[in-house]
Amino acid sequence: MAASHSDHDWQQLWERVSEDAPPPGGVLMTAPPGEVNDAPALASEFGVFEAPMEDYDVVELVRFDRPVARGRVAFGDGFAVLGPVLPVGGAPVSGEHEAVVLARLAEEAYVEGAAVIYAPVDPAAAERYEALGWSRGGEL
Repeated sequence: MAASHSDHDWQQLWERVSEDAPPPGGVLMTAPPGEVNDAPALASEFGVFEAPMEDYDVVELVRFDRPVARGRVAFGDGFAVLGPVLPVGGAPVSGEHEAVVLARLAEEAYVEGAAVIYAPVDPAAAERYEALGWSRGGEL
């Protein structure tokens, strides 16, 4: 894995939030958590729930009490790492739903005192993250 342009050892936290290795040829996205764009408004049948776990927090988007997307965030000293936003129940995660989960994960990181958040993503996802206020921090 090529060296990334970060000041923190995000790899250890990545192991808490993802069962997979960082995407090969991917991009390390970074952002101050308070600068990630707000989530788009959702229809009334949707809700967002957060739960602290032992090693990370989880954010889940539900529709009529059925989960549709989930993401995790783990916290370091002054930083946090976001795992991928994954579908729950088989249907792919829409861009709008991904944005909602990412915004709430960033909010969780902000509340926990993180000055910066990291998210290793595949190159195709990098543009979606940039549209939400993230920057490219380097190649993986």
